[in-house]
Amino acid sequence: MKKLFIDMDGVLAEYKKDCTTEDFTKEGYFLSLKPEWNMLGALKKLIENSERLGFSICVLTKVYPHMFRYSVSEKLQWRDKYMPELFDSEFVMVNGETEEKSEVVRSITGKMLDEDCILIDDYNANLREWLKNGGTAVKYVNGINDKNRSFAGNRLSFDMSEEELYNAIISLLFQNAPAPVAA
Repeated sequence: MKKLFIDMDGVLAEYKKDCTTEDFTKEGYFLSLKPEWNMLGALKKLIENSERLGFSICVLTKVYPHMFRYSVSEKLQWRDKYMPELFDSEFVMVNGETEEKSEVVRSITGKMLDEDCILIDDYNANLREWLKNGGTAVKYVNGINDKNRSFAGNRLSFDMSEEELYNAIISLLFQNAPAPVAA
């Protein structure tokens, strides 16, 4: 079965370009992140069709409980506000202080990553780590993270419509074709 994993910060929620580490420590920071409506809309359509089409969905987000003490509670509140259709098992917080996303997925699924495990993420380090462990990685270009095009591979873009994102993700899931990226 195909498994789709989607990052939260910078993909489903905005990534604030000029934030400092100190900003991440402030109460309200994570809860105040604006939703990326086109990607959230695509996610909702994916959830609606996942059972019929035979794939699973999981939002994977890193939290830093010691460094950024509000990250856990505020990300849960953000999820409840913008993604209430997700079950708890479909929203997994990875302790970024001690774990990598692929390690957590292995512990959840009980198996190694393979090409049927697709991660959509905006952060190259996460994508490279996912690829290294056998998964399929898709770069989410969010307008501030791809000036040098330093990730070679499948791409999606923040300026694609909800429908374009949905269709590109379905194509990736079932045809393993490269996803288009808007210019």
